Amino acid sequence: MASLWLVGFVVQAAETSGIFTPKNPPEMQPLAHQPTPAFQAAAHFQHGVNLGNYLETPAGRSWGVTVSGDEFIAMKRAGFDHVRVPIGWHHYAGPTPEFSLAPGIFSRVDFVITNALASGLAVLINIHHFNELDQNPVAAAEEFVKIWQQIAAYYRTSPADLAFELDNEPHENATTALMNPLYARAIAEIRQSNPQRTIFVEPGNWGGIDELNHLVLPPDENLIVSVHCYAPFYFTHQGATWTKGETPQTGIVFPGPPAQPLVADPKLNSKKHYQHWIEQYNTLAAENNPSGPKAFTEQLKFLHDWSAYYGRPVHIGEFGAYTKADATSRAKYYEAFRRTAEAQQLGWCIWDWSAGFRYWDKNLNQPMPGLPEALFGKSK
Repeated sequence: MASLWLVGFVVQAAETSGIFTPKNPPEMQPLAHQPTPAFQAAAHFQHGVNLGNYLETPAGRSWGVTVSGDEFIAMKRAGFDHVRVPIGWHHYAGPTPEFSLAPGIFSRVDFVITNALASGLAVLINIHHFNELDQNPVAAAEEFVKIWQQIAAYYRTSPADLAFELDNEPHENATTALMNPLYARAIAEIRQSNPQRTIFVEPGNWGGIDELNHLVLPPDENLIVSVHCYAPFYFTHQGATWTKGETPQTGIVFPGPPAQPLVADPKLNSKKHYQHWIEQYNTLAAENNPSGPKAFTEQLKFLHDWSAYYGRPVHIGEFGAYTKADATSRAKYYEAFRRTAEAQQLGWCIWDWSAGFRYWDKNLNQPMPGLPEALFGKSK
């Protein structure tokens, strides 16, 4: 999941003339050949769901999420066409210099891949929560490349609907500038055993949309760029305990304004940005409200324009709203975001299937209220 990068985000999209002006380094060159294999592959990654809080956990630990083979059938029946699988491969890596992966993690991942593909779902596997890489990407680079060398070799004969995503939400010291050459190394290594495998790449700053302007990719025609978007952050993460005290406020609706003005949580009295956000939330009409589609519309338009200019498909690898938000607001948010993404020809993948942002209620064995209609225009 994303952290705080959305707060204060400034859209750097088209000029006022409506003509897109690239801001990437000159080394980032548009691909002339169309349609590329990446665009052909992207057709299989349009409406996805993250299998969050399952395989990204450290070895021997659980965050309370389990999954059965039948759940992949339920995903397909719901309307999803792919599942993104966060995986903590680094927790299973041995010592330097080989960083050999324990066979047990492959067995667990195989269960997901086999059942998902058998259910008609494409699959996207990644490296998730590799904190050592975020803290010191130079020191962790060899382990990163060695892990991908092993994953690629193991899955070299798998169907084309299995894709690799190099790293989830690089942040802290893993800047886009530092990750660019490391991504190029990993891609070159993967291509040794998987010359035609689709590979997803995220920019730094938590997969931030603003970081696309710093991305430099090799001239590989089967790369899909993935970003994460949780705007409006105070709505989507309300009540979350992992946001360093930024989102204790609950009772925020989508879209604003609320029927009755919301009184700001005293814990946030010292945060001027939040106070300004609440003032606008309480007073502005829905079309201009910060807890409304305006929070993400221009960002997604920028993704479309950037994609069209560089000839690179863009995928929204995570978006969603925590279940502390009320069910009606959640459904309205998912529908507004989904419609906006699809209007900009962007594939998407919600966070998540059955954890804190869940689509699926495992206790009732059915979707959460309003989400089938919001995401697929149909009742459960």
